[in-house]
Amino acid sequence: MDPVAVASLISAVADLAVVVGEDGIVSDISHNLDSVSGNEVVQWRGRPIEDLVTASSRTRLRKLINSARQGREAERVDISHPLEGGGDLPFRYSALRIDGTNQVVLIGRDLRLVVELQSRLLAHARSIEQHARSLRQAEAHYRLLFETVSEAIIVIDADNGKVREANTQAAMLLGLPGKALSGRKFTALFRSRQRPDVEAMLQAVGEAGEPLTVEVEAEGRVSLSAEAFRAGDLQLVMVQIAPVKEATAPESDLVALVRNAPEAVILANEDGKIVWVNETFLTLAGVPFAANAAGHHLDEFLSWSGLTQDVLLQNVRRHGRLQNLSGVIGGRDGEAVAVRFSALTLPEGTTPGYGFVMRPLTPGETQTGVESSDLVRAVENLVEMIGYTPMKDLVRDTTDVIEKMCIEAALNLTGNNRTVAARVLGLSRQTLYLKMNRFGLVGPDDEAGED
Repeated sequence: MDPVAVASLISAVADLAVVVGEDGIVSDISHNLDSVSGNEVVQWRGRPIEDLVTASSRTRLRKLINSARQGREAERVDISHPLEGGGDLPFRYSALRIDGTNQVVLIGRDLRLVVELQSRLLAHARSIEQHARSLRQAEAHYRLLFETVSEAIIVIDADNGKVREANTQAAMLLGLPGKALSGRKFTALFRSRQRPDVEAMLQAVGEAGEPLTVEVEAEGRVSLSAEAFRAGDLQLVMVQIAPVKEATAPESDLVALVRNAPEAVILANEDGKIVWVNETFLTLAGVPFAANAAGHHLDEFLSWSGLTQDVLLQNVRRHGRLQNLSGVIGGRDGEAVAVRFSALTLPEGTTPGYGFVMRPLTPGETQTGVESSDLVRAVENLVEMIGYTPMKDLVRDTTDVIEKMCIEAALNLTGNNRTVAARVLGLSRQTLYLKMNRFGLVGPDDEAGED
């Protein structure tokens, strides 16, 4: 068969067919390449084939052509052709000897796509290796920092409450081997009576997402400061453990006295968030554990007539202490307890914040003393806020207090008969109901009754 015809037939199923004569000169070419590469390839006619390949490919090309001329079956070889514009044109060649001649047809497959994919794969592999190396370095730094910091730290899985990591300092404070901590329930590291507080702390931190601190008994009394954070898809809690300085005997007695006092006691930080409460407050507020109150604002449990939390704390800072304030502790069970309380700033040398001491009012005090006390307090607040608040706002707030007290007094006087109370106050029944609703004097049962 004519060599040109052979080359054309082969090129129909290959990317490139090159006919090489006995003298090593390219006699014909047929291709299925793109126009840019094809225009350069067709200029190979009449040139020595060895001049058209890279230096590193010449030995492989000679072996391929000699094997074909000797009738031996040769393996496919990869050969690159240098391009005039720079770069190489890679092909994978096999060779056939044309019967009756010493000419050879080189059958080539374009490897540019394969080379590009290999290059991308290699770059991707290098990127993965570099990223893995960076991760290993970061983990090594983290491990070194985790073990050398002076603080005792435990990392907990928020989903199951189990310890993921703990450093040596934490193990020493808890009196356990470091390896024994990993995988254990965090609450199981503490005494049985402490576990509800620890469980409540973890739950509160997970729900609110804000740092929280409680004190519990372990190997001595320790402080647990917990904070939630994320690591990828994991929701974790970091707990910092610190020993609580042992108090002297009189100090210990004083702490025990305050913790079990008949008066409710609250300690709050500068922002008005609760940091500690005693047992009496937990009882009055219907809260099972101290951790359920810690981290919440004061006004979530305690309300007082005529003042917002910010104004109350401002007055405490200004005067140092306030006494005989009337307020209400709103319990989680829906019950409200009227109290008389005092507030003061914590002394220098302690963490900045506020202290509140309160006692429940007896039924007699609630009926006879609260209304007049609220009015006196409202007037005192009015005087104290002159110069800080516009007069129209002061008058409005004081008017609201007086209106509320008048409505409460009328309802008490008439046995909660709204029709008679409205007549006593000179209001329509509808207006009375709107004002009661405004001042929060209408409960769910009352609203259902109105409907």
